[in-house]
Amino acid sequence: MEFMTMRRFPPFLLSLPILAGCAGSPGWVNPALPQQRWDADLAVCRHEAEDSLGPSAYVEPGTERTSNPMQMVDQARNAKRYDALIGACMTDKGYHRAK
Repeated sequence: MEFMTMRRFPPFLLSLPILAGCAGSPGWVNPALPQQRWDADLAVCRHEAEDSLGPSAYVEPGTERTSNPMQMVDQARNAKRYDALIGACMTDKGYHRAK
């Protein structure tokens, strides 16, 4: 009976918490640097995070659809790791999260 319930559960609903977490994330600021540099530094940090994770580890939320629960878990883990790598990089550059 449990199996039948899980089968009817739409797989895309499992990704909603991931997407919700990404939707409201604040940007990065560093008052000591000109604002034009912020985007460039963020692009560098994103590139370094992608290099660290490997070519196919991080998938932008919403770009790949899957109903495989294990792939969804892997994507969620990789998204968290990607965000953590970017956070560490931006913090090292003197940035902090905007409020």
